[in-house]
Amino acid sequence: MPRANVFRWRDGLGWIVLSGGGDFTSSDTGEIEGQAITRAIAGKPVAYVWAAGDVETADRHLAALEDLGGPTGFLVDVLGEDDESLREQFADAGVVILGDGPDVSRLRSGLLGAAIEGIDSAYQNGAVVVAIGAGASVMGSLTSGADQTGLAWLEGAIVAPYHDREGSADKLREALRKHPELYGIGLATGSGLAFGPEGQVEPLGRRQITIALGAKMT
Repeated sequence: MPRANVFRWRDGLGWIVLSGGGDFTSSDTGEIEGQAITRAIAGKPVAYVWAAGDVETADRHLAALEDLGGPTGFLVDVLGEDDESLREQFADAGVVILGDGPDVSRLRSGLLGAAIEGIDSAYQNGAVVVAIGAGASVMGSLTSGADQTGLAWLEGAIVAPYHDREGSADKLREALRKHPELYGIGLATGSGLAFGPEGQVEPLGRRQITIALGAKMT
């Protein structure tokens, strides 16, 4: 498992890119996603998971990514597809996007099992996993706000998107009070953090990032 200071993330040949969320047409968010695409293996498609939001928004976002120069892509219904189909869809993806939306719990539920197995297989082969907003939240050991177990691709972390919104910092502090063994990554709107296969940690976008340690970590 790669490690840099407090950060520990899933081992693989690909990159993990966390985005604090925001309007996908904005320059800051576009910069994060554009940089993520440059790290992808050329010629492989984008697999877009939309379970946290709605399919119409996801479709527009996918089109915007193509306008940025990204590869063609397709939407993945992790709630409705069978296990074999999910594994096949993720198998050859060069970029996997965990899209934003209001329903963190639905995204988390949809990813458990075959979907995350397929995503991990792609990541092991060099795919870039771009987790936006709610998608970033599920990448931690504990989801932000929903207080559910996350996927733990960022081990020991609570990833808090939209950290510049009113009340977000208070919610993260409260979560760390309940779970002092964890640490928090607060990502403001339009800010991102990328984790590479050789221990790289790179801020992206607006670079407004807050790291908060639980009491047992200090």
